[in-house]
Amino acid sequence: MGGPDCPNSQRIDGKRVIVTGSSSGIGFEVALELAKRGGHLILACRDETAAESAANDIKKRVRNSSVTVKLLNLSSLKSVLEFAETLEWDRLDILVNNAGLAFYPFEKTEDGFEMHLASNYLGHFLLTHLMLPKLKAAPNGRIINVSSQAHVVSEINMFDLNRESNYTPREAFGQSKLALVLMTCELARRLKDTSVTINALNPGIVRSTKHMRRSPLSSSLMIKVAMYPWMWLLMKTPSQAAQTYIYLAVAPELTNVSGKYFCDCQVTELSNNAKDEKMATDLYIKSCELVHTDPI
Repeated sequence: MGGPDCPNSQRIDGKRVIVTGSSSGIGFEVALELAKRGGHLILACRDETAAESAANDIKKRVRNSSVTVKLLNLSSLKSVLEFAETLEWDRLDILVNNAGLAFYPFEKTEDGFEMHLASNYLGHFLLTHLMLPKLKAAPNGRIINVSSQAHVVSEINMFDLNRESNYTPREAFGQSKLALVLMTCELARRLKDTSVTINALNPGIVRSTKHMRRSPLSSSLMIKVAMYPWMWLLMKTPSQAAQTYIYLAVAPELTNVSGKYFCDCQVTELSNNAKDEKMATDLYIKSCELVHTDPI
């Protein structure tokens, strides 16, 4: 159930990498492994204290590693803009859009967006567009979007992206993850004549204490007692879940691969709802309007 290890041992010495949501969990494991392979890391996180602790941990484990922390709150467009404006790098090789939340009760951000929509999708959408000049300056800029199997049974409500008329955390989460896959497909088409690639992945079902706090499986003591032993047995560890991220970040054979969806280090066929090119284009244009950026 843990899936395969990354089948490629390629190093990335000197490459510049940003991993969002990397103070713990899968994001931390991704940052740790890419640091081991010679990457220069920025841990882009909303909790600077936790991120500094994670950076120090990586530095202790990886001798002479280059790891810095930079504040990024993806639920705030202002924070995303400040992150981009103060980033001193002139080149970015790998952008891992990892941060996210799940099963969050209805709440709007300071920009008026539902929390899953903002943190999982719109924040990364804006960040990606702001990073494109730096990604294009790299020989092979790579964008990695983290989706979920939940996207397969989800849909985009273009007339109510906040889902205020009929909100459930499960549907809001699924919509945000489908949006990331549609973004991947649309940007791959728009970036086809550049050196930048973009792919999405499904990390699998992962042991995440943070996400499990609000899961329906944590709704009662009886459910916890009945389900948790089996869940811990069958779920991936963060390190196991990180393997597909690593593969997408380092594999030379993926230099020209773009617009694909990966699971367990292999290309997986897109779900029918993710193949809707008109929806992908419509959502892209709408998203540009919402985050006040120009289409590419």
